[in-house]
Amino acid sequence: MLSYIFIFVLGLAPALQAVFDLPLQLALQRAVLLGCLAWLALRARGPGLPAALADKKFRPLWAAAALTLLALLASPFRGHIFNEWGNYAAGLLIFLFASFLNKEERGRVETAVLWGAGLIFALSLLQVFVLKNFLDRPPLTNLNALALYAVMVIPLTLERKYGWLLGAAMLVLVVWTQSLGAALAGLAAAGCYAVSRPGARELKENAWLLLGLAALAAFVFWLLQADSVAGRLAWWRSALEMFAARPLAGFGHASFTWAQAGFQAAGAFREHSIYAHNYYLEFLAENGLPAALAWFWLVFAAVRARAGLAKYALIAALAHSLVDFGLSVPANFWLFCWLLSSPEEGAGTVKLPLRAYGAALAFGALLLAALLRQDYRSLSFEAARARAFSAARDGGLPAAEAELEPALRSKLFRAPALELLGRLAVAGGASPLAAARYYEGALLENRYSPAAWAALGKIYAAPGRERAAAGLEQRRLEVYK
Repeated sequence: MLSYIFIFVLGLAPALQAVFDLPLQLALQRAVLLGCLAWLALRARGPGLPAALADKKFRPLWAAAALTLLALLASPFRGHIFNEWGNYAAGLLIFLFASFLNKEERGRVETAVLWGAGLIFALSLLQVFVLKNFLDRPPLTNLNALALYAVMVIPLTLERKYGWLLGAAMLVLVVWTQSLGAALAGLAAAGCYAVSRPGARELKENAWLLLGLAALAAFVFWLLQADSVAGRLAWWRSALEMFAARPLAGFGHASFTWAQAGFQAAGAFREHSIYAHNYYLEFLAENGLPAALAWFWLVFAAVRARAGLAKYALIAALAHSLVDFGLSVPANFWLFCWLLSSPEEGAGTVKLPLRAYGAALAFGALLLAALLRQDYRSLSFEAARARAFSAARDGGLPAAEAELEPALRSKLFRAPALELLGRLAVAGGASPLAAARYYEGALLENRYSPAAWAALGKIYAAPGRERAAAGLEQRRLEVYK
């Protein structure tokens, strides 16, 4: 049963990534969670739970889950990012529960992954030759993310009898995307494979191959454009400054999108990005040092233990993550977590007493009820946001505020609602001080809100508001030290 959930998620999520809205995101998250909970319930009353669930190798996973959740709950941006942590949690569940599938079940899932890759290639062919919009609207969120997906799939194709056809198609995708990060990732994986292949006991046996790979890597670096390098340096600096501001708790999973503008360094290069283009720095800035240590300990230990060609797909993904954001895309991250898992062998099972089983069922039901309630609140807020835009156009700010009244009473969504009302006030030509009232309220909820700081800076820059402008700058310097 569990394998069919993974077939659905890992096979279809990449193709659905281009329309990954909130309802679909929540549906995929809940599919993974419900599947895992149902599997646990059936195993507990049947053959028993795998004893390896309590294995010490999974302790970093439990630590990463708990610490990233705490980072989310403590985040000043939690109203913006509350549902994003579920994507990370779904990846952890895939990694954990994929370990308990047998060989046949794992084979079914990987077959679905390859069919999904074939669907992505078919969509790409359609966009390249028929719609002619491949570079504008790739099947995944971004061309670099699509390239990483193709790089991770290629090693899986090499383990199938006729997989070289799909592997060639994935290589074509990498070429079409023109992703230098994917090229470097592939070279890193090829170099590691050359060194570790059977019979490669001495460096001299691989010297010419490694020199060739190094020359190709140098050529790729030479192709890098100056603005691309400058952008990454600016985003990495923002991530480091975010980490320095909250080194233990971070800003919450997926918060870089919302926090980065406040940490942009002064200078000519001021481009905004929703990702740090370095997965390690981004995770560190968003979740804090303790969570990062737990997560990357788990990742590198799992890669070291992984057997087969999938190991080199993981190495490619980790190399790509030094210069790009592919693992921040949910579909890629879930595939990465699947590849990261290794089958458990002979760990035994544990039977739950009836009372413990009943307590676990009750806890699971309460957890689902709480999550579904939060899903309803999140979807209701998204619907209210849409209605607020229409209300502001037809009835002005009071009408928009009425639509957002439930969110304004919510601790979770109050800051995003106030920021939205500030935007609507400015767009609707309301009094600047009316907009300032909303933005000042947003700062009381989230002192790191870049939208509020930027908007208030423009409002207070008007003649006659010098005192307010000076006070705003003093407050800003107390936040962004």
